[in-house]
Amino acid sequence: MFLSDRAKDSIKVGLAMVIAYAIALYMDWDRPYWAGLAVAFISLETSGQSFNKGAQRIAGTFIAAVAALLILSLYPQQRWMFMIVLSSFVLVCTYMKSTTRNAYFWNVAAFVTIIVVVDSSTSNEPAFYTAMLRIEETALGVITYSVVSAVLWPKTSAKALYSTASHLSHAALGIFQETLDNGFSRAPQQYLKQQGDFSSLQARFEELSNIAQLENYEIWEVHDLWKDAAKLWVDYERAIEACRQNIGDVQTIELKKHLPWRSQYINEVEQRLTAITKMSLGEHSDYTSPQRELHINKTNTAGLKQLEKAALSLYVNQLRNIEHITYQLYEINAVIFGLRQRTDTTFKVAPTPKKHIINIGALKGAFRAFLCLWIAYIAYIYSPNLPTGPVLLILVGVYSISLSTDPYIRPLRLLKIGVSSNIFAASIYLLIMPHLHSFWSLGAVIFISVFSISYFFHSPEATLGRMFGLANFVMTTGISNTQTYSFNYAVDQLLVFIIVVAIFACVSTFTFNLRPEVQYLNLLRRFFKGASYLLSDQKNKHTTKDSRWQRYLRRHYINEIESIPHIIRGWIPEISQDIEKSELIKITVVLEALSIRLSVLMDEFKTAENSQLYETLKHDIHGWSTQLMTDFTKLVEEPSCETLEATLKLRETRLPEIEDKISKAEQEQSKYDGELGERLNIYRILGGIRSVYQALEDYEEQSQKVDWPYLKEARF
Repeated sequence: MFLSDRAKDSIKVGLAMVIAYAIALYMDWDRPYWAGLAVAFISLETSGQSFNKGAQRIAGTFIAAVAALLILSLYPQQRWMFMIVLSSFVLVCTYMKSTTRNAYFWNVAAFVTIIVVVDSSTSNEPAFYTAMLRIEETALGVITYSVVSAVLWPKTSAKALYSTASHLSHAALGIFQETLDNGFSRAPQQYLKQQGDFSSLQARFEELSNIAQLENYEIWEVHDLWKDAAKLWVDYERAIEACRQNIGDVQTIELKKHLPWRSQYINEVEQRLTAITKMSLGEHSDYTSPQRELHINKTNTAGLKQLEKAALSLYVNQLRNIEHITYQLYEINAVIFGLRQRTDTTFKVAPTPKKHIINIGALKGAFRAFLCLWIAYIAYIYSPNLPTGPVLLILVGVYSISLSTDPYIRPLRLLKIGVSSNIFAASIYLLIMPHLHSFWSLGAVIFISVFSISYFFHSPEATLGRMFGLANFVMTTGISNTQTYSFNYAVDQLLVFIIVVAIFACVSTFTFNLRPEVQYLNLLRRFFKGASYLLSDQKNKHTTKDSRWQRYLRRHYINEIESIPHIIRGWIPEISQDIEKSELIKITVVLEALSIRLSVLMDEFKTAENSQLYETLKHDIHGWSTQLMTDFTKLVEEPSCETLEATLKLRETRLPEIEDKISKAEQEQSKYDGELGERLNIYRILGGIRSVYQALEDYEEQSQKVDWPYLKEARF
């Protein structure tokens, strides 16, 4: 009988926990449960992932120890300055957790600092002893689980990376075929599921490509190419979605006539993606990439109206982008898997510019942790009768920091999971452990308990239950060589947790108003504000000097319109059951479309900046941009779209006007007749404006199905 992966992973966590406790108890270390916590929180799917998280935990613990000793040495008797510096350090670390790749490092640095300073301040042991003990126990837990994971049913990140690469390229082929075949209009739910699966694989590929290099020399040798491939898959996902947005506009055009190379193009891209899949699986592929002779610029626009030329030009540009990305993906994978030399590639993937943008959501999460910590500290000072005051301060810090990136979680859900896991741990502590007289029996209880929690909460959706279950088991049982048992202690642990959740809920409700309906409306307004600013910025770019502040705002609002639809999706499940959530999800689909269409339009504006034909038509084009900006400004004030109905009706009468002006400009300036690129760019701008208005129409139509009065209703 073969064990499932679920059982194997649970056995590894249980065995590592027993070994870590055995070593800590044998060495007679204080607080051996710190080693148990390290095992509980670094156990992941592959050895590489666990090692990477363990390394971040050790590094974060070391930084926290240094920070704690520094704070204690500077303000040993000044409790308010002590708290100001500590909470400020926690604020910075919590914010950094949400804005950098090494999130777990900053998470550990924040809450371990609180643990060390509070524990040192309330115990008779020197602060240096507490800090070093924390580092030792953490290292013990990390090393123990890493060894067990490497010896017992090892799962390497390299193997997982190759498997993910093959699934990703296969999914890319499927979504490419469905997109060009207009699968979204036939079966939107199926298409969106396919798109979601691709996004999950792409995120997993990016994570594994960063980790696998730590455990595999072959991957480390070409780690830069793996990172390039991860970036290209992100670009591919966006390029496919941009193409999908424009499919409907070209359905009435006879594509075989106007794009004679389209069939060859589709066949070529399909062959590339299939070849990447075979390479990832280690199979032989006879495919040889051509020298990109698709002549994708040869477009027959005879007999088409200006608006049809605009849609076709936009479509061709998107196909060109997909062709360019898939070509680079094939070439990079051919080098990775040894089919050709690195020197054979004639291109270089441009790195993504890393310019920091203030993350509003991360800042709110960090301030929430900051305020929770202060409330717990004031309660600890002025309410000396609170049970286990130092534990309250520590747990408030740990939970508020760890949940800073999850604003969607309702306090009631935390209460259910936390109370049930506390009762489970307290039952073992009070009913079973007093009857144990050797480590063999204790080890069996530890193994069965940890195995059960890990097994029943193994799925990604149950991660919160797994973390609460393991943490509460380790903390409540408090296993040590000088074990004592007290019913009051178990009750105090439960009471402290309830107080922690109460503080967390109060700060969330009264300070940030995290009611899902309010957040949904606020995010909609932020999205439309960003869209309005970008159009305004585009209009003013030629009349005012581009300052550093303007460049920052441009990056900020681009990030807003790209990220907000995904953030909104996280809030929808928490909205009241009295409103139809499927309609709200459809709103986010429209927003994602609007985001991509705006990005495409901004790119086309940038491309056309030095075009003489654009200069001729700039006044009219900017008039359309101004109208769009006004429309988005109205949506900031009223997201229900009630103010746009009359404006959208004018679209059909005004579009032919700009179509006529483009025709006249071409006739008056015959020198542009041979410059197809400039004309096509103007067409794409027209197509971009048209597609943005189409997305606004879709939003207006969908908004009529949403119960806006219910969303706006003031409730506690």
